[in-house]
Amino acid sequence: VAESRPGFARVRFDDVDGLVTAWLPLLHPKTFADQVVWTLDVGEHVGCLLDEFMEDGCVLGAIYSDADAPPVSSPDKFRLQFKDGGSVEYDRSSGAMNIVCKGVANLTADGDVTVKAPSVTLDTPQTTCTGKLTVEGLLSYHGGMVGKGGSGGGAAASISGTIEVTGGDVKADDISLKQHKTSGVRSGGDTSGVPVP
Repeated sequence: VAESRPGFARVRFDDVDGLVTAWLPLLHPKTFADQVVWTLDVGEHVGCLLDEFMEDGCVLGAIYSDADAPPVSSPDKFRLQFKDGGSVEYDRSSGAMNIVCKGVANLTADGDVTVKAPSVTLDTPQTTCTGKLTVEGLLSYHGGMVGKGGSGGGAAASISGTIEVTGGDVKADDISLKQHKTSGVRSGGDTSGVPVP
């Protein structure tokens, strides 16, 4: 390829005195209601279909050679490999899929998104959920929990049911549930006073 732009390319034939074609359309799977664009690189080896005068035709696609070998050797692997190191690979023999993105990745859906798997690991230092989060099963955490505020000025946390604390304490400001003392305790069923810090 001597020159390239989306959908078209000019091809140089070194074995025909360096002849450079006019702009030729590049074959794509879809170009109308659905569209695919993959621009060729300058220097890429291609196959062409041309008329007898080499003036009109099309570029059938890029071809591999000894100089430009395929990125995989297994016939079971499908791979898209990009210049910046990003890639998409699927191995039909193992069922493994690997996707590498070197920049920002965005998924936008107008409907629900479902991820179904035996387990999911988010290996990231920061995860943000901008809407409501509902956990149908057991919620476990290891690094602690921090929260603040409440919707509509309500409580920051509201739990219906029993709370069990094992090996620790519950504190409100400086008042400990286990260690606090109360004032004004008298016999006869009177209630105690407020906790004393």
